[in-house]
Amino acid sequence: MEHSEMLRQVGQAVIDLDVEGATARVDDCLAAGLAPAKVLAEGLSAGMRTVGEKFKNGEYYMPEVLVACDVYYQGLEKLKPLLRAQGGRGQRGKMILGTIYGDIHTVGKDVAAPVFEAAGFEVVDLGVDVPDKKIVEAIREHQPHIVGLGTYMTSTFMHTRETVRLIEESGLRPQVKIICGGPAVDPGAARRMGADDASDDAWEAIPRLERLMAELKAEGRAA
Repeated sequence: MEHSEMLRQVGQAVIDLDVEGATARVDDCLAAGLAPAKVLAEGLSAGMRTVGEKFKNGEYYMPEVLVACDVYYQGLEKLKPLLRAQGGRGQRGKMILGTIYGDIHTVGKDVAAPVFEAAGFEVVDLGVDVPDKKIVEAIREHQPHIVGLGTYMTSTFMHTRETVRLIEESGLRPQVKIICGGPAVDPGAARRMGADDASDDAWEAIPRLERLMAELKAEGRAA
């Protein structure tokens, strides 16, 4: 079987929400000598991009997207050790991602993380209801380029100002860009609270993340 067809089958398994099929096809690709980064980019990630298109077009709904995320992650687990060994993750940058303090919603974050990974970002998931202090500690520990704050309610979105304030007081604000995500967000309001951008759609957020990375590079804060 041609390598291109093997990669297509990996992506199709994600689209078909087939966990066992995806992991088996990933194994087949690795056994055939395909590079792990290629399997991720042209197999799993390609499948997730199609899932995103189907979601936007109304062909898939949130339950299907969540299953697709699980399929993606199951396949990624096969690749992670190899990617780390080869330095093949996070080609576009690193980000920490967590639902803001006071908010226990997890679905939006759980959808966004694999979408961002599929786009080439290394994602450190901090979980939900994340205290501001933990975000500051994570910036120090992981040295991310971007901080993603999941804000799924208007009341918790308003906490963004306090989160940004603590990051500023820690002296870490100049080295990161901050983006808010969720149905309660508004880019203009997020900027007024000290963040750099916002998006209520994980796939639509990708070009925004790319722009933030470009700004960091222009400022000399990203390689």
